Amino acid sequence: MLARFVLASLVLELALYVAVGAWLHDAHGWEVPGLVVAAILFCFGARFALVCTTSALGWFNRGHREPAHRIGIGGAVRYLAAEYLVLLLDNFWLLPFQKVALRPDPQLIPASRPPVVLVHGYMSNRGLFLPVVRALEGAGLGPVHAPNFPVVFASIEQYADKLHARVERIAQGCGQERVILVCHSMGGLAAREYLRRHGTKRVAKLVTIASPHHGTVLASMGLGLNARQMHRGSDFLRGLKAAEKASPPAIDALSIWTPHDNLVAPPETSILPWARSLPLPGVGHVSIVSAPRLLAALVAELRG
Repeated sequence: MLARFVLASLVLELALYVAVGAWLHDAHGWEVPGLVVAAILFCFGARFALVCTTSALGWFNRGHREPAHRIGIGGAVRYLAAEYLVLLLDNFWLLPFQKVALRPDPQLIPASRPPVVLVHGYMSNRGLFLPVVRALEGAGLGPVHAPNFPVVFASIEQYADKLHARVERIAQGCGQERVILVCHSMGGLAAREYLRRHGTKRVAKLVTIASPHHGTVLASMGLGLNARQMHRGSDFLRGLKAAEKASPPAIDALSIWTPHDNLVAPPETSILPWARSLPLPGVGHVSIVSAPRLLAALVAELRG
């Protein structure tokens, strides 16, 4: 569903450029080469402005930053460039063409080790996990499954129920008692809600990546019930925290986060209190998924 929505929005954007270009050509005499250059500059410039805006909002809402996490001017330039390039790749390829970009999930046949289930976040799909799938399978880990989940207007509770159904299907199909959950962004909240509802019997390990465990001030920029549930101090987050305080999940968990998150702010809200913590400075909310340090950490964690 999301892939079709993103593809439709790109087609609509192209149609808008053509319509405006035709008007400028007929009414003001703009030449076609100039119109093409202007459209390209606006298309890529608007997306760069989006990265700069979210990064600025993240910086203004930053919490305490350890001296070891400071990256300097050069690091900030590399950070913006990486986040921008991954955003372009995600917007123009991984999201709308996820069926082509990422191979289909493996068949459900008996496996010798727990399958890995990748859980994507808000306004995303399985395509974003392309580098993760390649890294894990290249290291001989898996089988690796990357399902699509409803993330546009569904609640996180509905997401958790869909995750439960998929975990059951994958575990039973692979002949394994438990799976490993690797979650990005809102996917981490869906996994925690899944654990609250269904327990830990099916989960061998939980890894969350840049998940807004305590909410984010930038949730107000999102649409849908799940976006409202990610507001700081929301009823959903308070209920989840209370349930985990009363009965902490008895599984091995790792919270990977970035002190420079441009969508989860303050960034330390990505720290899950009952999990081990691994900060990765100098990467953004989207680019963290393809960062070599993240991929190396995942491989090491899952091999362990």
